[in-house]
Amino acid sequence: MTDVVNVEQINAVYLKVTADPGTRQEIQQFFSFRPNNYQFTPAYKNRMWDGWIRLYQPMRPTLYVGLMKHLVKFCEDRGYEINADDDLIHGDDIPDDYGYQIARDVNCKFEPRDYQNDYVVSALRDRRSLSLSPTSSGKSLIIYLMQQHYYETYGHRTLIIVPTIGLVHQMAGDFEDYGCDPSLIYKIQGGVDKNTSAPIVISTWQSLIKQPKDWFSQFKVALGDEAHLFQAKSLQKIMEGLDECYYRHGFTGTLKTEESKTHQLVLEGCFGPVRRFVNTKDLIESGTVADFNIKAIVLSHNNETRKKFKDAFKQVKETQKKYPAEREFIVNNEKRNIFIRNLLWSLKGQNNLVLFDLVEKHGKILEPLLRRDDRQLHFIYGATKGEERERIRHMIENDPIKQHDILASYGVFSTGVNLKKLDNVIFASGSKSEIKVLQSIGRTLRKGNDADKATLYDITDDLSVGSFENYTLKHFRKRIEIYGSEQFPYKIYTVNI
Repeated sequence: MTDVVNVEQINAVYLKVTADPGTRQEIQQFFSFRPNNYQFTPAYKNRMWDGWIRLYQPMRPTLYVGLMKHLVKFCEDRGYEINADDDLIHGDDIPDDYGYQIARDVNCKFEPRDYQNDYVVSALRDRRSLSLSPTSSGKSLIIYLMQQHYYETYGHRTLIIVPTIGLVHQMAGDFEDYGCDPSLIYKIQGGVDKNTSAPIVISTWQSLIKQPKDWFSQFKVALGDEAHLFQAKSLQKIMEGLDECYYRHGFTGTLKTEESKTHQLVLEGCFGPVRRFVNTKDLIESGTVADFNIKAIVLSHNNETRKKFKDAFKQVKETQKKYPAEREFIVNNEKRNIFIRNLLWSLKGQNNLVLFDLVEKHGKILEPLLRRDDRQLHFIYGATKGEERERIRHMIENDPIKQHDILASYGVFSTGVNLKKLDNVIFASGSKSEIKVLQSIGRTLRKGNDADKATLYDITDDLSVGSFENYTLKHFRKRIEIYGSEQFPYKIYTVNI
């Protein structure tokens, strides 16, 4: 006799999944995972937890609605019969050109590209989705068209969730650029009243986690941008509060990295199945984004500097403090900072971005050094308010003369600033973060009115002595691997300083 898995939808969050005891155990195993670095948690070390997160428990047989397609695949692979409402398996009837149609109906100022139309159509058919799309692919337009569909068709209000205040302002600004009436958009951030009747509400997830459950009931649509940056427990709490929200879509540029805050299965459970229609290489080849090349520069320090570094490095006894000590040594190197200045100043008649990691120890050292009389230098970091970031963005994008240098922290720029007229990016501090690297590159590739080429200058430091190799150089090799896997053109240069 064929095993039967019975599925009943409880609400917009959970399914009730029942079967015989043996099959339930199989389902539990299938929807279990160990998060990154579980072995270092106090609970695991103290043997209070085995390191497994189980999204399905046989004694409490609920499963996220977004995992329905995984459950169907589970049953198909094992020859099990699945008993579920047809509505859970099959989505809505949406025409193949519906993305273009929405844009025309709402008088959008931008026509969607083919892959943007495909994203919209596929997501709307399933009612739930987790769209994997690279930075610079125009996610905000996809989000806007989907929001417009739900509002114009059903009158549904939409909650758009982002990880940073900068993205709240950026998303609102993008919507206005597409033709949305600003009075229809309400932005939630620290200290702002969260009660509004606006059809579009944009908020950070941090601003929502303490909201009572009845507050969430006003929304029928939830859209989450940069979903990999949401903290798992906070995301789960918010999405569980949205138990009347049957339309959910998440967006991310990357999955399955060590830095993702939330496991892919949890993201899919909260939003829906992963779909991908385009990658960065496709965008470059189609001319959608700027042509791109990488100049990877290895600063080879002299023997005196290498010895000073090795001696200082030996004095740091705690392993977890060695990398911070190395970073501090490097960013305080005067010759290195002058090299960055000279490189920037050689880039004339172009808009340039310099990215750093440490605000006090590097950013504020570089700021006076990089200023030049004939150009504007914009210094952007965590303390720069969202309104100021938007003002800078509009200034640069509306200025017909390329006369802007931007000095920004990785954290702010990777998720909080969206510029279409960049020609060059300098990594003044090499990052070991795959997410930050890819997002920074993606934002470099945005094609402005006259910017069809972009160059990344990736600077690292060789302080190795004999068999000893410094962390920064190791991280550089990792970035080179990323460039190779993404098929970015790059060339490595060595400069003695």
